[in-house]
Amino acid sequence: MVMNDFTAEYAAVLSMQTGCETISLTQGEYLQKANELSESAVTGVVLRIGSPYFDELTKAGFQEVAVLALLLKREDEQLNEWRQTLAKIRSECR
Repeated sequence: MVMNDFTAEYAAVLSMQTGCETISLTQGEYLQKANELSESAVTGVVLRIGSPYFDELTKAGFQEVAVLALLLKREDEQLNEWRQTLAKIRSECR
């Protein structure tokens, strides 16, 4: 299955893969952050990380706030990976 194929079948697979993670986030810091986001901040997160991902997970039955928490976590992971890569490049250039 193609990872960028946002069909109903893919949404079902994606929801099974993220189900446990979503449940574990219900009491987490990302859920709290998601609850505190303004409407414009929600739009920004969804556009930055992936509106198809958001749309398919909400269609699969996840609450919007739980999906936002997952998106915030994903964004943090991507930023940390970028920071590590940048640090590695800077250390190699010295």
